[in-house]
Amino acid sequence: MTAAKRLVGIEIFYFMDRWADDQAAYFHMVRECGYDGVEMSLMPHNLDDHDNIRHQLEKNDLSIVCATGLGADTDISHSDPTVQRAGIEYLKRCLDTASKVGSPILGGVTFAPWFGFPAEDDLEPFRERSAEALREVAVAADAVGVDVCVEVLNRFETFMFNTSDQANTYIDLVDHPSVKIELDTFHMNMEEANLPDAVRSAGGRLGYFQCAAGNRFMPGKGHVDWDGIATALDDIDYRGWVSVETFPNPLVETGRSTHAWRPLVADLIGEAKEAANFLRERLGGQ
Repeated sequence: MTAAKRLVGIEIFYFMDRWADDQAAYFHMVRECGYDGVEMSLMPHNLDDHDNIRHQLEKNDLSIVCATGLGADTDISHSDPTVQRAGIEYLKRCLDTASKVGSPILGGVTFAPWFGFPAEDDLEPFRERSAEALREVAVAADAVGVDVCVEVLNRFETFMFNTSDQANTYIDLVDHPSVKIELDTFHMNMEEANLPDAVRSAGGRLGYFQCAAGNRFMPGKGHVDWDGIATALDDIDYRGWVSVETFPNPLVETGRSTHAWRPLVADLIGEAKEAANFLRERLGGQ
């Protein structure tokens, strides 16, 4: 067991078939599988559902982290100021909800649309516009006590940044302490030469850490250097969450949307329990 105490969580869509369903209705499964808390995704249809979310958190004795994503009509990297403004205001609404349900962060794809790839040759203006917009969002984040995390995705899901070093460069552009880095071992496995070194590169900017095998099976099922990662998390004194994120069922919307073309678990509940125990033992959860 590592020295630092970290909450162990799981992304709620692990248990769910459809993005639009009531996420809070599944919180009991998170508790039954032995997790300290849940990651839920904020979307336009649930931003005002904070009373129900808080009720289900309290009922199941869970902590929470919130994430979200941007679309084509809320793209803060867009050259159209109207679209960019819509994205800024949407992120501010998400921050308000996150603060009301007790989340310390707003993570996810908070910098550009997921799977958004512009046709332009020069992509740097997109990064610059995104960073400028996120600076305004960061001021709002600071006001409600919630950090904004930017998730480092692989090259097939974003062009913005794909490594911890590149995320640092982007955050330098934002230039606000309320913006942090979100790392995910699934993406890191594709993009980083050395996963523990990537954790160290994020350093004190690491705000959230997601876990899966390199093929997005459950943590511990593949070749990820978990001991090295645990050491790196201790080296940077990371005290945040360590959470499972995978979408295991290829026959439902959540799995199809994330390209799970084969089943990633054989026993949904049993493997969720195993993963909670694995992360607690290997990455120092409570």
